[in-house]
Amino acid sequence: MPQIDLPLPLRQRAPDLHARRRAALLAATGGARLVIFGMGSALGAGTRSHGRLRFLTGWDSHESASLFLLAPDGCRLLLASPFMAPAASELVPDLNPEHLPTGLWSQAVTAFLGSESCAVVGLDEMPLGIYRSLAALLDPATDVTPAIDALRQVKEPAAMTLHRDGAAICDRVFAALADEIAPGRSGRDSQRVLEGIALQHGAEYCRSWLTIRPAADHPRYWPEETAREAQTGDQILFGIALMVDGHWAHGLRMGHLGPVPHALRSLHAGVNQALNAGLAALVPGCPVTEAKQAMTAHIDALALEFPDYNAHTFRSGHALGLTYEEPGLTQAFPQTFGQHPEPPLPGPGPILRPGMVLELHPNLFLSGLGGAALGQMIEITAQGAAVMLDTPCSLLEL
Repeated sequence: MPQIDLPLPLRQRAPDLHARRRAALLAATGGARLVIFGMGSALGAGTRSHGRLRFLTGWDSHESASLFLLAPDGCRLLLASPFMAPAASELVPDLNPEHLPTGLWSQAVTAFLGSESCAVVGLDEMPLGIYRSLAALLDPATDVTPAIDALRQVKEPAAMTLHRDGAAICDRVFAALADEIAPGRSGRDSQRVLEGIALQHGAEYCRSWLTIRPAADHPRYWPEETAREAQTGDQILFGIALMVDGHWAHGLRMGHLGPVPHALRSLHAGVNQALNAGLAALVPGCPVTEAKQAMTAHIDALALEFPDYNAHTFRSGHALGLTYEEPGLTQAFPQTFGQHPEPPLPGPGPILRPGMVLELHPNLFLSGLGGAALGQMIEITAQGAAVMLDTPCSLLEL
């Protein structure tokens, strides 16, 4: 295998960036002492606290928990796992890392606070056992998560470069899709190879969904869902989400094994039109909800072309950052999948600014007929939406 140049971590690209972010947060919160809880990246898209902690520190505790104590006069990183201490001492010495069992965290927080109160971040994902030991010291009313979220909306140039690195890895995976899906091969086996390509080229985490069915029904992620062998006549929906130094990249493409039915071509064309309408609406200074509404109008019209089938969708877009569904822009795209869809966002929603990153993925599933989904990773520039993936959105015919 040829030598692969892995993406340079953010701490090496911009050594002072995390310190500047911490200073900005302290300024935004009036210099309050901050207690910030975060999980590591092992949960992938299933954690929000990891993105918050990594934004401020660049630290990843993987499957374990960390507590970051931040004040104008210094900081301290508490590690739940002793096995993380050697890496932390080498990678983030400026954070004063140390292993401390969670049962002793309350003593450390008490010493950190002295006679002062604190603001908190990460209570929503703090395990109950840890919270109980800290509850007397933490006031949920002092949650300053919105202050971090506001700082995360526009990506710095060094962070944007990592998103572009992630997009390039997505393109490598999409390029291998045609070779890795074939009649007689299970979706599970194809996923393992495709996700492995992402890891080989510098992704630190990769999760795909691969639906291969005569009638594609919904995203299928797990080995229990993807064990079926592909067959001629199957529809293919493939989504990939990966991290490069904590920064998410994402894309969706679709294809078909064997001659493509007219209905699938129509679904693909309609969803592609919805995607293009959404892209055209991503204009700096405009509400992000305009892109969501543009896509919804096309999807609703497409569903009317198939009145004999029950239609359903999932979330049509979200922001990307150090969290898979980055706070801010994501709220404009309510989750519509399942028995309890989220309500639409009231009002116009967040305003688009250059330096934001998001994913649009309009989709439509018609029970018994099939589904279509296309996802494009986008950078907002002064001129509008700039597509970050080079892979065409055309229907892949295998």
